[in-house]
Amino acid sequence: MKSLMLVPLLLSASLSHADKAAMSDYEKWRSGQLQEFRTYLEENDKAFIGFLKQRWEEVDTLPGTQEDPSPKPVHIPEAPSVPDADKPSDTPVITVTPPAPVEPPVTAPPVRPVSGKATRLNFYGHRLSLPYVETMQTAFRKRPSPEGIAEGWETLAGSDYRPTTQQLEQWRESLRLSDWATARLVSDFASATAPEQDSQTLLSWFLLVKLGYDARLAYNNHLHLLLPADDDVFGVTFFTLAGKRYYNLPVSQRAPVSGKLFTYNGQHETATTAVRFRVPEHFVASGPQSERTLTFNQNGTPVTLSYHYPQAQIDYLNSLPQLALRRYPVLELPAETRSAVIQQLIPLVQGKDEVQAVNLLLHFVQNAFEYKTDEQQFREENYLFPLETLHYAASDCEDRAALFSQLVHDLLGLPVVLLDYPGHVAAAVAFSKEVNGDSLMYNARRYTVTDPTYINASAGMTMPEYAQTTPQIIGLFD
Repeated sequence: MKSLMLVPLLLSASLSHADKAAMSDYEKWRSGQLQEFRTYLEENDKAFIGFLKQRWEEVDTLPGTQEDPSPKPVHIPEAPSVPDADKPSDTPVITVTPPAPVEPPVTAPPVRPVSGKATRLNFYGHRLSLPYVETMQTAFRKRPSPEGIAEGWETLAGSDYRPTTQQLEQWRESLRLSDWATARLVSDFASATAPEQDSQTLLSWFLLVKLGYDARLAYNNHLHLLLPADDDVFGVTFFTLAGKRYYNLPVSQRAPVSGKLFTYNGQHETATTAVRFRVPEHFVASGPQSERTLTFNQNGTPVTLSYHYPQAQIDYLNSLPQLALRRYPVLELPAETRSAVIQQLIPLVQGKDEVQAVNLLLHFVQNAFEYKTDEQQFREENYLFPLETLHYAASDCEDRAALFSQLVHDLLGLPVVLLDYPGHVAAAVAFSKEVNGDSLMYNARRYTVTDPTYINASAGMTMPEYAQTTPQIIGLFD
């Protein structure tokens, strides 16, 4: 035993003066860093910890709402044939400009070795590495209380957490993560690092606050993370505090919260950002590609479209909560998928007049997919982004309207809006010249009804069930 005790002394004696000087400089640097952390804790977290130690406010959670609770049609009628629908008219001929070359897909920078311990994740096909400190693995074993939560925050705030938040910020920038994708990454990291759900929730809350988000912790028998949003969110519970809605967004696998909760009445001074859903998504998943081929008949001739897309992108889009209807048509397809679809549709619309080109896109969307309501396919309301409509075998009215609107915008450059009827969604297109059929005025411009769900309907035809109903108009592409 005594011989072992001599080893550190021998090692110390073998160090050069330069090594000792370097170690001394390192210790001075390390001491300065620790002092900086303590100062940072005092300046930025002391008041917040004070909020956490005070009596927490009881709030009632409210059930998630639906944007349109009206039942959707189960059986879709087929429009009567209109012999002149595809004959040339005096509307301008469409000249389609091919899309720009596909940008290389975003690839994450190579994972650099992390000094110390690291959690490795497969984040929607991207293999990422994030450092952690042992404090982050500390289980929150206490029954939730203001004192226990304040102690947990203080422990994390006093640790060397900055390498973790810096790495999170690097991935956020290099992968072009939206606020939602960032919250998902934080949750995945916490789930893989902390031992059980309350510890994971506490760690997610702490890291999101340190990244500047107005994340809020609440508790009943367990801890719950809630976040504000910059737009309406449907189908998730929420509570209102100081006039602001905090949503129980599905960033983790924890079951939805309901009933009464307790939360603190205060805000960390650096955490003010809501989750921004109005900002378009730019994150693109990686990993294996899925392939799909669609077939539809155009004037008796079968037409096929084939395309690829990252399967993990579907998983990511499926993680999003239900947003306002206007958010769906504007989310572009992944660059390679968009290029493939548009390049195959260009020859079909090139040289046609505006009405013929729009009718072709209408008939494509009407006939290339099986119709099923969300209740039939998903057992709940589930608006689909255009890529999801291209992925799933079936879709319903708002999904088809979103895809059709995006195709009209991308291929034809014509203004398009959504028509939101009770229980049904269609679209309307502003042609360069007046077109026969049903139409309405919006922003001093005449829009002709185009319904991508009404089978074989052409521009100007409204589904009979909604012919006497005035829809809400949702502006999309001017």
